[in-house]
Amino acid sequence: MRVTELNDRRKLIDAAMQRIPADLSIENVQLVNVITGEIYPASVDILDGVIAAVRYAGEENAQTPKERFDGQGAYLIPGYIDAHLHVESTMLIPENLARAVIPFGTTSLMTDPHEIANVMGMEGVKFMVENGRHTALRHFVLVPSCVPSVPHLEGAGASFTAREIGELLDLEGVIGIAELMDFVNVINNETRMHDILQLGHERKTFLQGHSPGLQGKELAAYLCAGPVSDHEAREGKESLEKLRNGMHVNLKSSSLSDFLKDCLEAVNKLTYRENVSLCTDDLNARDISVTGHINRVVRKAVSYGTPPVDAIRMATYNAAREYGISDLGAIAPGFTADLQIVPALDGTPPTAVFISGKLVAQDGKLLADAEREGEPLRFPNTMQLPFLKGPESFVLRAPEGSGEQVRVNVMQSKGAESVFNGVRAEMLPVRDGVVSVAEDPNLAYVAVFNRYGADAKTIAVIRNFGLTAGAVASTVSHDSHNLILVYRNPEDAWLLAQDLTRCGGGIGAYRDGKRIAVLELAVAGLMSLLPVAQLGPEIEAVDNALKEVCGGKSTYHKLLTLSLVVLPGILISDRGLVDGLAQKFVPVFPE
Repeated sequence: MRVTELNDRRKLIDAAMQRIPADLSIENVQLVNVITGEIYPASVDILDGVIAAVRYAGEENAQTPKERFDGQGAYLIPGYIDAHLHVESTMLIPENLARAVIPFGTTSLMTDPHEIANVMGMEGVKFMVENGRHTALRHFVLVPSCVPSVPHLEGAGASFTAREIGELLDLEGVIGIAELMDFVNVINNETRMHDILQLGHERKTFLQGHSPGLQGKELAAYLCAGPVSDHEAREGKESLEKLRNGMHVNLKSSSLSDFLKDCLEAVNKLTYRENVSLCTDDLNARDISVTGHINRVVRKAVSYGTPPVDAIRMATYNAAREYGISDLGAIAPGFTADLQIVPALDGTPPTAVFISGKLVAQDGKLLADAEREGEPLRFPNTMQLPFLKGPESFVLRAPEGSGEQVRVNVMQSKGAESVFNGVRAEMLPVRDGVVSVAEDPNLAYVAVFNRYGADAKTIAVIRNFGLTAGAVASTVSHDSHNLILVYRNPEDAWLLAQDLTRCGGGIGAYRDGKRIAVLELAVAGLMSLLPVAQLGPEIEAVDNALKEVCGGKSTYHKLLTLSLVVLPGILISDRGLVDGLAQKFVPVFPE
């Protein structure tokens, strides 16, 4: 697949033969050749957004180009490609994300709009595809495969079968089927997942994987099903086994998890690393504004011992080859001119960025920007919670006849930095028919409420989450994005739920009846319309608010993943406590 159609190859040939002038010549650079691993002085001639020729030092062009750009002896490398991310996790809409990351050298994104699909269904996916066209950055969209992620375990705002996925595959800019995260049902030959995979094979489209911890026969079965990649490796041993079995591994550094160092310790010892790319997966706007985008992953990779050219190759050429794109990721004749000039090969931000041969960013500032015209964007309020009537909706009632104590399956948090939880049965006090956490400061209520109109909720108890008072809540709650709350006080939970319902969703904290901070995310309860410069500080403010009520610990990421039912361990959905690995429910009150 090419991203730039060559409708008149004769013209490009004429430019290469120096019969006609190039549109642009980038001169006086040290070209980083990610195909051969070499670095050498060169100039690059570009016509109609495509590289016509690479001239070595001293080799002149008989034609004067229409425009020259002096690289001042710095390095010329391909534009970065993020091999896998969820735009919604940045909390920026696609066009604003593009404006944020282009100055960091990112020119292409491989995106899975899985989050908004769970909220708004096909219309949400179509919005992401369309909105991504409003800037120069390339948005390659994959159709979400798991909406909901595990249908019998959670309720969402939509449900995708092979029919919906097939319709979305026909959209311009869609290049495959996104992460097949229901790996348990993939290897068990469950009908829904088999039908989706079969559709992908029939359409000969890219099948993106998601297989945390799979090894041995389970990994073999998953690969036989058809997914070709994975971004969930958590240690070097796992990365190595997946690479040995022919998988393309996307090593990530995200706002939610970062196993890059451990994985690279194994990967860097390999002779061949063509099947290794880099990605951000879930990276929020605050972290982008402070630390960068794919360049931050390159910077970390280099600091962990990856040779600089290899790290750049992972973030460019390898990613393009992973998706079968033949004209991105390298600097050579016939390749699309997505390029950047960098002062060092260590993830340092570029001094200039080109997309299709056009200068789009310079010295950290965006230059070319296709502003959307017409009416401002407006979105429906997706918060439909008519069954919430007051603080009474947030109490955990003990079963009839429980007496003064009741046995409860309590979620056991493994700390604010871990997304994994266990479960243990504990005897808890009952006050006026309600399970009480007041006597134990290490306990809190945890609840998930369906926010799509279904009268479905789960209230349970969690230990060691860190909450000391009040309530915290979020409508960013992977993957179905129902309303999730952790609270000591039902009154604060009720006030916070009302606040988030009014603004269309978001993340917030209340204590003693007062709002500490609320990050309003009016776009499907997932994204803001603010640009990165304004949104980053707001994310920081709500993170600080969560820390304030959680003993100084950052519980931001923990809160957002407590309902991610495809994870191993104990999770919570609107339908109950869930054993993610066994994919079955765990009763709140054990018999």
